[in-house]
Amino acid sequence: MYETFELTKRNIKVYLRDKAAVFFSFLSVIILLGLYILFLGNNFKPNQLVGILTEQELNFLVYSQLLPGIMIINAVSIPLGNLGNIINDFEYRKLDGFLVAPVKRGKVILSYYLSSFLITVVISIFMIIVAYVAIGLYTGIFFDIDVILLSILYVTLFAFVSTAIMIFVTSFIKSVNAFGAFSGVFGTVVGFISGIYMPLFILPSFIKGIASLVPFTHMTIMLKQVMMKQAFLMLDVKLQPLMTEAEYQSFLTNYQEAVGYSSLDIFGLDVPFWLIAIVMGIISVVCLVLSTYRLSNRIAKK
Repeated sequence: MYETFELTKRNIKVYLRDKAAVFFSFLSVIILLGLYILFLGNNFKPNQLVGILTEQELNFLVYSQLLPGIMIINAVSIPLGNLGNIINDFEYRKLDGFLVAPVKRGKVILSYYLSSFLITVVISIFMIIVAYVAIGLYTGIFFDIDVILLSILYVTLFAFVSTAIMIFVTSFIKSVNAFGAFSGVFGTVVGFISGIYMPLFILPSFIKGIASLVPFTHMTIMLKQVMMKQAFLMLDVKLQPLMTEAEYQSFLTNYQEAVGYSSLDIFGLDVPFWLIAIVMGIISVVCLVLSTYRLSNRIAKK
């Protein structure tokens, strides 16, 4: 365990010392925030609720919708940025020093995963707390403690899944240049496929079919169902006295679909989230096993 701890600590230090790697880890999030602030923010405000909700309530509704997408992009880009250490260590033969010492290859590989997972969890939790406080101060509406705790639990789970997938993907990349090109576009692709940049309901059916197979799509929906819980309770209070039950349910169904809150079926099959979570866990374990096998073989060939 001591060797794993020291190697994990070394990987974290290497990542934090590389300012460019840290910056590019956040690049997708920065782009997404820029799009929301400069172009898309007002488009997410439902016109039919203007005059019914106050400006603060509208902002709370919009930010509750946007924050989950930012956190999922975060869960993708941060581990990918740190896992660039693997490519650097292979290309610049930094692993040679480890191989001289009596350190098992499995511990070296585990240290890459643990460092990426820990960095992702810590930064994600920090960002989510800062976001909740900022939204509360700006709108005057603060998130309930159960929403905050459940969000942190989900973000931790998603960091585990995302890091496992990212290390598996990284095991196929051979050079620093190829890794840089891949990491530059991957976050954007995930943003579009997962319904973060634009709602899935406006996309063609075959794109939605592909999206339903991507774990990040379901992560986004699961996080929205936690973070938007208070916003929909607010809508209940505001809208139910103004509409019949049928009108309100129709509005709610359409609005939840528009904001990507509704569960997404998988090629017509209605799969419960608990089963999706189990499948994501299995995918993570499989990715870790395959990554360990592939990277061990690469190390053995050095």
